[in-house]
Amino acid sequence: MKPLLLALLLVATPALAGPKEDAVRAAGREWVSAFKAGNLEALMALYAENPEVALHDQPKLTGRDAVRGYFANRLRTPPDADFLLLEESLEVRGNTALSMNKYWFTLRTQGREYKDAGRSLIVYTRDRKGRWLIRHDIDQTTPDVKFPAPPEAK
Repeated sequence: MKPLLLALLLVATPALAGPKEDAVRAAGREWVSAFKAGNLEALMALYAENPEVALHDQPKLTGRDAVRGYFANRLRTPPDADFLLLEESLEVRGNTALSMNKYWFTLRTQGREYKDAGRSLIVYTRDRKGRWLIRHDIDQTTPDVKFPAPPEAK
């Protein structure tokens, strides 16, 4: 009986992982949409209670107030920005998800264009309502992620 139960669990596991992974991907798309819209409140709703954010060339941000302060200065008006992602890996384990992506970020302001490309590692946690929220976000430039972004980046 035990081998049959194990076989059933192994067969059922990939089917169960799909919706969770899709929900994590949707949370990532929500972040990009809120950022591009300049919607600070929608952006902050995507962070866990006590997030840690480590962006390259920036001091580590700890807590929602620090993250809010960082983005409040950058989202006073909706940015003229493109933010493309290409998923490299996504792993869901219970109420935790790890997402590694290549990213391409372009910001146009005051007649100038700023470009940044690299990798991000985002750790999501699922709250009691079933929402996937950002607990840790680490971004870094990497020599193997450069412009232009490939066509499959979204």
